Amino acid sequence: MSTKAKYRGGVLEYYDGASFETVNPQAGVVLYDDFVGAGAVVVPAAGSAESGVRWVKKIVGAAPPTVAGVADASAGIMACTLTATSEKQDAAIYCDDQRNFSLEQGCVFEARVKLSVLPTGTAELVMGLLGDWIDGSDNATYSAFFTADGSGELICEMDDNATDRSTTSGVTLTNAEWAVLRIDATDIHDVKFFVNGNRVAAGTTFDYAATGANAVLQPFFQAYKASGTGVGTLQVDYVRVWQNRA
Repeated sequence: MSTKAKYRGGVLEYYDGASFETVNPQAGVVLYDDFVGAGAVVVPAAGSAESGVRWVKKIVGAAPPTVAGVADASAGIMACTLTATSEKQDAAIYCDDQRNFSLEQGCVFEARVKLSVLPTGTAELVMGLLGDWIDGSDNATYSAFFTADGSGELICEMDDNATDRSTTSGVTLTNAEWAVLRIDATDIHDVKFFVNGNRVAAGTTFDYAATGANAVLQPFFQAYKASGTGVGTLQVDYVRVWQNRA
């Protein structure tokens, strides 16, 4: 690791100069989870959040799809996995609709992920910030996220209930690649998307117009399909979300 530092939006951030992982943002509000330890293996069900546990899982489908920590994985890994059964499936991990991160307060989302089984058919893998859970992240009224829909191509998505934007990142991942994804809302009128430290979809201006409660989102990871036999597995190594307190 080659630790460096820089200011972004008035926040001092220490980062790995090789991987571009932000290892220590000096922000007023920080969520960080590396999915390590016994408590990370089993995730409680949506609507049944447990004291001291940040996450819940939404499972839809009889096969069923799964959300669980990967056993004995170095550095900790959480996986959302679809099965090949022909049915609607949802395997999502999120904060049980407890939304705490405001794009109006310089919010930055960052996660290291791998599409360990590339999505096929109608399957899609989602990672980013959303409002309350909804059947299909593309239907979310308020959101800013990356999605891999039917392949390893990463698409940059944003919806503020006024404009729904969807732009390719120009990056296509294989099932063997880890990638550090970042969504930087230090300027809410020019939200930026990054893959491995490189800005992507720079030709699109992601101006998030919603304000107040409609700008307050939650971290969200999901493997989803509306129907069919498509498969896909999203692995998450870590997630960090930070912002100014006010």
